[in-house]
Amino acid sequence: MYSNEHTLQDLLKQAFHRLDMDDTANEIDVKYAYRQVAGNLINQLTWSIQFKDGVLRLGIASPALRDELWMRREGLTKSINHTLGRNAVKKIVLFTRGDMAMSGKQ
Repeated sequence: MYSNEHTLQDLLKQAFHRLDMDDTANEIDVKYAYRQVAGNLINQLTWSIQFKDGVLRLGIASPALRDELWMRREGLTKSINHTLGRNAVKKIVLFTRGDMAMSGKQ
């Protein structure tokens, strides 16, 4: 029997693929997975989430939290990929606003 039932997620993925926007769909998935894995406190202290070419860039409000996440980045990567059901995140880069000011990027 043929079923024409699809989830909204399936339909959106098909639409992104047809519009050649797979990277956008992937970024949305990774951001959502990070938010689920990180928890409330870390989410409140995360001010930027960017994902491109397997690299997840996270802007963290607290240098101490950035350092803690840096030490736990391998486990965080595994948890995010497990939540996604695929190995999308290859590397995590963490930064604070102070890091950006020191590098001249704002």
